[in-house]
Amino acid sequence: MLNLWWVLVSSNGLHFLMGWEGFTLSAYFLITLDRARNAVRSAGLLYLVASHVGTMFLFAFFTGWVSRTGGWDLGSMRGDETLKPLFWLALVGFGIKAGVFPVHFWLPSAHSNAPSHVSAVMSGVAIKMGIYGLVRFSGWLPLPAGAGWVMLALGMVSAVMGVVFALAQNDYKRLLAYCSVENVGIIFMALGGSMLARTREDATWGVLLFAGAMMHIWNHGVFKALLFLGAGSVLHSTGTREISRLGGLWRGMPWTACVFAVGSAAACGLPVFNGFVGEWLIALGFFDAASAPAEPLGLAAMAVVVLGVSGALALATFVKVGSMLFLGAARTQPAVDAKEGGRWMRWPMVGLAVVCVLGGIFPILLRPVLLRSVGVWNPSWVANELEAPLAALGGVHAGVALLAVGLGILVLKRSARGGIRRSGTWDCGYAKPTSHMQYGSGSFAGVVLGWFRWALRPSILIRRPRGYFPEAAIRVEEVPETVLYRVLGPVLEGVLYVSTRVRRLQHGRAQSYILYLVIGILVLSLIAWAGGER
Repeated sequence: MLNLWWVLVSSNGLHFLMGWEGFTLSAYFLITLDRARNAVRSAGLLYLVASHVGTMFLFAFFTGWVSRTGGWDLGSMRGDETLKPLFWLALVGFGIKAGVFPVHFWLPSAHSNAPSHVSAVMSGVAIKMGIYGLVRFSGWLPLPAGAGWVMLALGMVSAVMGVVFALAQNDYKRLLAYCSVENVGIIFMALGGSMLARTREDATWGVLLFAGAMMHIWNHGVFKALLFLGAGSVLHSTGTREISRLGGLWRGMPWTACVFAVGSAAACGLPVFNGFVGEWLIALGFFDAASAPAEPLGLAAMAVVVLGVSGALALATFVKVGSMLFLGAARTQPAVDAKEGGRWMRWPMVGLAVVCVLGGIFPILLRPVLLRSVGVWNPSWVANELEAPLAALGGVHAGVALLAVGLGILVLKRSARGGIRRSGTWDCGYAKPTSHMQYGSGSFAGVVLGWFRWALRPSILIRRPRGYFPEAAIRVEEVPETVLYRVLGPVLEGVLYVSTRVRRLQHGRAQSYILYLVIGILVLSLIAWAGGER
């Protein structure tokens, strides 16, 4: 936490980099707490390499800053047009930390292999530092012409692909990690639209988009921490992260089931919960942008569509994980024996669940913070547009919440009077149904994932039934991290191949090294001579 504080309050670029690197190393040691496992060590190493690549871009960013301003002191440089190219370095450096697609490749393995309370901090706080860096320096620097469009495009791709990869996962912690990629994409979309609004001096929809981004940063930190803590409770009780090996956990873990349902509803952006507020402001901003006269913002209409598609896929994702984990019949003995954790495990989840509900009912409480954020990022904006939508939304959510509570009480009273009748579910004609006849993790999302098979590139192992009385049949489908294994993997293998071949030049014979120097001098002389001739 000291490193986070250091990054947040640094007004000197060199101090900022020192705090940033300290924060990276601290996160690495947290991720690898269980370093006896190979998967944990690999995830930690991947995180460290990706973070240092991002830090290299930040070194280049601050070097360019110093060369143009003459000092390390950070401050507003909006009038210095020579600083515009630095935005692209900041975008890559901070984008890697934020986990936006396609530079998210470190995030799923790091969040899934870290201890669950560390995953909660990583997803709720750590990746937001990348967004913080972009917000901070995009507010100080003059923006290049295409900055807003690039941010918007990255956000749309990340929102859709993040939730598609989440839907394909059988590991519930990896699923939650990919959902963070989706939410980072939504925030990038809003920030990109805000940048477009700032260049066009259109305050109305720009304020809504930027305030929605800030609201979603906060809300995502709350509900994603809740979901990771819920996942940690399940892992603590069952010892497995595989969705297909669980089921029926609500019987032994009712507290975890309830708070996980609240977090899932917030993550899907359903009304009454806090996740809806930020996405609603962002949608309002894009609707206003798409209808703005004389503005070439047709892509804003597409952004509204992307918000709807990602929201629908997120709903399918959390229906899948919630039903596979907590409903139906237990698929394995650990699921049958699952018990609720102690009160020190339950009460933090309950507290976060309460915040998810109160954040949806009383979003107006965050209005002062949003006003100050908007004013700092763009002093020319006046954020009077926020009070009416936040107040109206809070009133609607309060009414819906009261109605839901009233209906719940009514149902409980009627159930108490008439009793509850239990019977078996429809078994498709089987005389003796088993838990293995339930929908599995893969079959639940199979139709949707078929549309994106070109991106998921799953590896499938099939053993078909043989004979008249087959004993077993197997179908195992795994979805790898496509960017890491299908894109970066071949590139790195090529680099390794070339470097291995180049090593043959280093053989210890001094006469060969002298020859290399002579050849180098001749090449440089030819280049200098050719330049002089021109």
